Amino acid sequence: MVISGELGTVPYTLVGDVDSKEEAEDPERIGGHRIVERIGIGGAAVVYAALSPEGERVAVKILHPAVAADPACRERFAREAALLGRVADEHTAPLVDADVHAVRPWLAMRYVEGPTVGEHVDTDGPLAGVALLEFAAGLAEAVAAVHRSGIVHRDLKPGNIILAADGPKIIDFGIARGVDDPALAGSGEILGSPGWISPEQFHDHVPGPAADVFAWGGLTAYAATGRRPFGSGTVRQTAVRVLNGHADLCGTPRILLPWVEAALSTDPDRRPTSAELAAVIGGLVGTRRRQVHASSSWASISSR
Repeated sequence: MVISGELGTVPYTLVGDVDSKEEAEDPERIGGHRIVERIGIGGAAVVYAALSPEGERVAVKILHPAVAADPACRERFAREAALLGRVADEHTAPLVDADVHAVRPWLAMRYVEGPTVGEHVDTDGPLAGVALLEFAAGLAEAVAAVHRSGIVHRDLKPGNIILAADGPKIIDFGIARGVDDPALAGSGEILGSPGWISPEQFHDHVPGPAADVFAWGGLTAYAATGRRPFGSGTVRQTAVRVLNGHADLCGTPRILLPWVEAALSTDPDRRPTSAELAAVIGGLVGTRRRQVHASSSWASISSR
């Protein structure tokens, strides 16, 4: 078994030191988009904030030169652009432009304001109350939208969920696959991020939509508690906890706990679907909002 990445996803060939000379100077433009600043860099690509020719704020992702020289990586990047274009705009950073045939393939997405879930937890702590329910429901609906598009994301984690003003947005489709795309089992390689990879993938099963539901459960627990549900440590230590269903859910609100536990089932067939989660958790949000409104109205009347 080979797990790609000790600390995070490695969807493309690693290129060694990502701050090497090849990325020492940022380009002024990429495909007509004027670069404003570098906002992210990883083993496969660098991401820039930029302005489109029409003046729209965009995020441009471009492969490192060494990665762009690998035909398999170029193919994967082209698939990422194609899949991103299939997801409803309100649930992701929608594709604006792309050139997957360039010397260094790139794609431009609409820039989404807001921190990632990980950034929010690090800076402001866990979510609570209605805000937590809204996050859980919004993320379930976003995952359901990805699945309705015939896609399995496979890399839902705190850094890939943006808390936008109008709800959670799923980003980074670097290792996503179409549900009907041919996928190879038996390779022994696991793509994903330790602590968020579903248990069936450790058994060399091709992940289906249930793998994203598993990640929803982990992310909801993380947003509620500020802790990774399967802890930290080596990949192997984390994998053992995932395989044995040893999730730390202490502090997860009772209203969400049964659904989080179901989503984190070690048996993918026993997990709810993303559509079921979206419907149920969305209903919980509506109920809680009405309760809060009723409580506020009664407090207002009582104070007269």
